[in-house]
Amino acid sequence: ATYRGRGAAMVEAMMWTRNISNEPANYVYPQVFAERTRTAFQGIPGVTVQVLDVAEMERLGMGAILGVGRGSARPPAMVAVHYQGAGATNEAPIALVGKGITFDSGGISIKPSTNMGNMKMDMSGAAGVVGTVLALAKAGAPVNVVAVAAVAENMPDGNATRPGDVLTAMTGKTIEIGSTDAEGRLVLADAIAWADLTFNPAAIIDVATLTGAVGGALGPD
Repeated sequence: ATYRGRGAAMVEAMMWTRNISNEPANYVYPQVFAERTRTAFQGIPGVTVQVLDVAEMERLGMGAILGVGRGSARPPAMVAVHYQGAGATNEAPIALVGKGITFDSGGISIKPSTNMGNMKMDMSGAAGVVGTVLALAKAGAPVNVVAVAAVAENMPDGNATRPGDVLTAMTGKTIEIGSTDAEGRLVLADAIAWADLTFNPAAIIDVATLTGAVGGALGPD
């Protein structure tokens, strides 16, 4: 692709990523994220989009992401975008795995109400990895890359996961829930395991809005 072509592809992908991250959670929830992803990649060569619904995730034993999404009326989804560009020399893809919490109330371990509206952007990791592949695919880059978006809404209803509950992840490992507001690592656990098993990648890079963790590591700024 020309330099100008690469630039336009990057700008368009950045706009897609920014817009879907900023939209309210009553407009963008897991099913909508999956539909918007399919639409964004329509007609681009070398791209395969795959969406796992609840039944498929249950069959695969993805108890971690299913546990996070259990309290929401909007079911979770696992969205994968595989782009293999013409001339790609890497046989195994690079996997980019993104946290896609379309709204994070904290679940039963509910967050304070102040600034909770910003939690519509807790799916920025998922938006970022899909946007990255969108930029590469639109530019016709000679790379082999897959984006996996673990998309769920973390809400507190009568069916929600409770602190003290034990979930079984896709790997077979059990996870005792200390706080239902530690949901990002849960959706990523199943997404990373599935990406590893399905695509046998050369490397996995995960992207997430894990605010408390980064604040502890780097400070409030």
